[in-house]
Amino acid sequence: MTVKGIDISRAQEVFDFEAAKAAGVKFVIIRAGIGTDTDTYFRRNLAECKRLGLPFGFYWYFKALSDTQFAAELAACTKAVKGEKPEYPIFCDIEEQKQIELLTPKQRTDWALKFCEQMTENGLPSGVYANPSWMEHYFDKDRLIGKCDIWLAHWTGRQDIATKYDYGQNIWQWGVDYIGGKKVDGNICYVDYPKLTAAWYGNHSVKPDEPADRHNFKVGDTVTVNAGALSYGGTRLASFVYGRQYKVLQAGKANATDYIVIGENGNVTAAVNAHDLTRVTAKKPKFKVGDLVRVRFGAKTYGGKALAAFVYTGSYTVMQAGLGEKTDYIVIGQGGNVTAAVNASDLIPVFSA
Repeated sequence: MTVKGIDISRAQEVFDFEAAKAAGVKFVIIRAGIGTDTDTYFRRNLAECKRLGLPFGFYWYFKALSDTQFAAELAACTKAVKGEKPEYPIFCDIEEQKQIELLTPKQRTDWALKFCEQMTENGLPSGVYANPSWMEHYFDKDRLIGKCDIWLAHWTGRQDIATKYDYGQNIWQWGVDYIGGKKVDGNICYVDYPKLTAAWYGNHSVKPDEPADRHNFKVGDTVTVNAGALSYGGTRLASFVYGRQYKVLQAGKANATDYIVIGENGNVTAAVNAHDLTRVTAKKPKFKVGDLVRVRFGAKTYGGKALAAFVYTGSYTVMQAGLGEKTDYIVIGQGGNVTAAVNASDLIPVFSA
């Protein structure tokens, strides 16, 4: 079977859904958001699909370059689509050039799978959007194919010119279509998603809301504040609050939610709702003493100072590895002599032949 569909975002602004329905469109994949922002036209597009009885799904465009940023964007996505029950899945869209330059295939694939895992917990069917280049070079495709639904983007320019790539995709984005005088992405679906998702919902019930103490934070826990969160009293927080780690100074209950007082070095920063916090779990250093490493070109010291040019050309032994407040610090050297202390993220392992 083949079902005609489109995907849209704020790029189409006030889109004519009646024209889409008249043109034979049977489903719409709506961009719910980008980064930590809900798409400007998400609610309007969603309402129009519901009004006209057009089956819909969602996608979220991730711009994250770190695990912390990804967690914030995933939280924003969860919040935006909460309570919805789409007939098509919600898809993870990771395709930024900087994500190619700064992340590994494992990191990118981990994020895609984490997205699907989180959406399942949210009670939503999910999948991954990708083009052939990403499937072949930037994702670990063996961890995705057969494990999650694939929405393949491979533009052949015409829907009657089939893609040559087969990743078991259920939806294929073939190119540009024109509806209501506007350009849209044209798609073809090969399965009866409304039937499949109806069965999926029957087997994946959403957990009921837990009591107010569900977060179980305690004094001394390390936490981060979710992007966009407000104070417990509903006022705006300073922008710097979202990029740092804090200690829980006080945890209590009031009204319908928990309040958590957070701060640094014993000084209070803010009181926030518990559901706006993410726990920072203990981790092990990425490198251990004795490992052989190289330093990424352009890296700086752990303290943020420039390194001598020669540092980037040699191999070094890890002399000390520890956990810092925001990142791991690694002391490297040669012949037992210290060369520098750097961020673990700026080191590349050197493997023996």
